[in-house]
Amino acid sequence: MVYVNYIANWDDGTEEQIQPLIDELNLFKNLGDFKSDSAVNSEFKTLVSLAKTVRDETVAADAIQMASDAAAVASFWSFGIGMAAFAGLEATQLVMKKEISKKSKELNNKMETVDIDISKKIDQDVYTYIADYKKNNNLISSQSPKGLDLQEARANLMQFMAQVEKRFKDQGGLTVANFKALAASARLAFDSDEITKVYDSLDELNLSNKSQEDINKLMDTLKGIDLPGKDVIALIQGLSISVVGKKMDVAKEKLQEAAKEADIPVEEYDTAAFGMMDAVGKFSAGVAVAMSVVDVVMDIIDIVDIVKQTKKMVDKLDDDIKPSYISFFDGIKESSKSYNDAVSST
Repeated sequence: MVYVNYIANWDDGTEEQIQPLIDELNLFKNLGDFKSDSAVNSEFKTLVSLAKTVRDETVAADAIQMASDAAAVASFWSFGIGMAAFAGLEATQLVMKKEISKKSKELNNKMETVDIDISKKIDQDVYTYIADYKKNNNLISSQSPKGLDLQEARANLMQFMAQVEKRFKDQGGLTVANFKALAASARLAFDSDEITKVYDSLDELNLSNKSQEDINKLMDTLKGIDLPGKDVIALIQGLSISVVGKKMDVAKEKLQEAAKEADIPVEEYDTAAFGMMDAVGKFSAGVAVAMSVVDVVMDIIDIVDIVKQTKKMVDKLDDDIKPSYISFFDGIKESSKSYNDAVSST
């Protein structure tokens, strides 16, 4: 229900809104097999060095601290340390503390740009993708129903665009017009009474033992969808199969067998419903890792004692945040490969 609602919200999306999403996905597909660990390690060596200087030169009397402000909160739809938008608060009356203030500001500035700095060191494709990724996050979130976070919204959007790409592979593939056409199908489905039967059937399967007989029952419901237009039926069938595979951990072989028995053309949904499970799962995991950096940063900001704050920051940079960056860049590389494998299969 949340997925169909989210996609339906794009029904009235403009070309200015949708084309940047398509451009970002095209960049994502072309990332290739890049190497990122050395770039992350290099940038974090600089970052940790700055942090250690601030740690070693900060005393309790300093009125310098890192804090989140309105701009920081608003930028949380970015990722990594850039989300925190650290702000150095300097006390002008402490003339003798100018040097530490300068060091603190250098650290804050580096923390704001480290994600882009890393991507620049990897290659131009990754740099351009990360810039577009961050730019689109506010837009992606603005279309979300209440309670849908960025990670899930992005996963839903990737799943949907894969469906568009496969559904219209002989009519231009992923274009603004085709995007809007399938989003209109989602709107038709979301506003229909017929979709309730699918929700109920999915709920029933979720509460069952998920035997072959239980799965066959869902497939019979999907086969009997009474809605106008092949696209809307394909959208609901493909999505439902995907939900059962991803959320209920039902084996692909079971789903394929049940779909064939119900005369649902499973080969038509093989990519959107099955192949995309791996790609979306890897991408979502990468986004989750990136978003988890926010929690680490907020833990640091919440420390009132400035000396303790700066000491904890050094530990977290090495122990938690750097590994998250390594995992994030590895994740987008692997999910890009999985996405290409999925949408290119016949």
